[in-house]
Amino acid sequence: MTPDEFSKQQYIALRAEISESKSRVFWLLIVGMFLVLAAGYLAAAYPAAFANASIPFLLLALMLSFIAEESNISRAGRYLREVIEPKLRDFTGWEHWLEVQQRYREVDRAFVVGFSAIFLTFFVITASLTIRQLDLAGYKQQLVWTAGTAYLLGAVCVVYVLMRHWTASTKPSGDEPSSEA
Repeated sequence: MTPDEFSKQQYIALRAEISESKSRVFWLLIVGMFLVLAAGYLAAAYPAAFANASIPFLLLALMLSFIAEESNISRAGRYLREVIEPKLRDFTGWEHWLEVQQRYREVDRAFVVGFSAIFLTFFVITASLTIRQLDLAGYKQQLVWTAGTAYLLGAVCVVYVLMRHWTASTKPSGDEPSSEA
């Protein structure tokens, strides 16, 4: 296999991977909405059960899944832009063109920020309602504090991962140290 053929195969495979990740993000949103609705219904139907307590963790899992898919897309795009496209001397590649046209990148950034803000807001609301419900239902304070601590630790984890994703996915070309160094 020639280096050009290898680059072509990598390009095709990574574009397919990006497309598949975009599809998974869409389905993650659809399935996630239905899971949250189902968990909310179960929590309303069976208030003595811990279905309500699971909703904030479900939201955290959805957020982490979303960030993982977005990171996958960012990594594949960055590799295309920095490794594959520079070999195309007479052509402007898609990722390079997107980097030059910042207004198009802003849509992706706004989507990530909007999705994150909505789900973190839902998380805060469901976590606070769950803690309040546990307290009003007369559960031991130790359980209420444990649930609150678990929610707080989960939120810190998601915010940390989101910040790492954000800084890694919004860096312009050339900000990373060379792999040869």
